[in-house]
Parts: sequence; structure tokens; C-alpha cells
Amino acid sequence: MLSLKPRFAEAILSGRKTVELRRVMPRITVPTLALLYASGPTRSLVGTCVVSNVVRHPVQELWKLHGAETALSRSEFSSYLAGRDEGVALLLEQANRLPAPIPLPALRRAAAFRPPQSIAYVGNERRERLLAATP
Repeated sequence: MLSLKPRFAEAILSGRKTVELRRVMPRITVPTLALLYASGPTRSLVGTCVVSNVVRHPVQELWKLHGAETALSRSEFSSYLAGRDEGVALLLEQANRLPAPIPLPALRRAAAFRPPQSIAYVGNERRERLLAATP
């Protein structure tokens, strides 16, 4: 599960953002289905996508290769990766908006859900419970 600011969740779902940056390499096997959780003020599960690859590059190379796909300004990119020699890019495909957002209270009832700071690792059974939650 990726926890994102609402503008970035929307950019992924609209296809404008196909690369999600992270400062630390996640422990995932690709390809993998990712749930998209939009943080406050939305506070809802809003969609899914497939993380098709995870790559690490020096910061300057990362901007050259993927900057346009991050939905970030150069200033935002630099600020996020400040102090890092390398950054991590999660390459995203097959974004799918849920028919209706699933709000935080429903997620809590369905699977004792707590919003992650960045990434949460969710097993198949729990993922299905979260996706089946009703408001």
C-alpha cells in the first residue's frame, strides 16, 4: 500500500504520474499490485496500480530519466531527495480508480487499518478485505 498526498494519488489515477519516488528501497517483489491510499484531507483508499519495477539511480540521473513522470517540480524533487546520493523510483502501470473511495473508518472496520507513513506491506487476504470494505 502506498500512502500518498491526494494530488499524487489523483495524478497516478489520471495517468499523469507513472513514477513514485522513495528515499529508501522498498522490500517488494515486482510486479506487485499496490493499493493507493490518499492521505488527509481525503483519507480514503482510492485505487490500485501495478508496481512493475523498482530502480535506484543517482539523484541527478533519476531526474533526467524520470523527472517528467513524477508530477513534481524540479524544486520539489530536489527537496524530497535532499541529502541523498541516490533515489528510488517505483515504476507504475495499470492505474485503476475504485468505483467509490473507501474512507478511513470503513478501512478500520474491515481490517483494523492504520494509514501508513509511506509504504505498508499488505498480504492478499487483508488486501481483499480492504478492497471489499463498504462505507
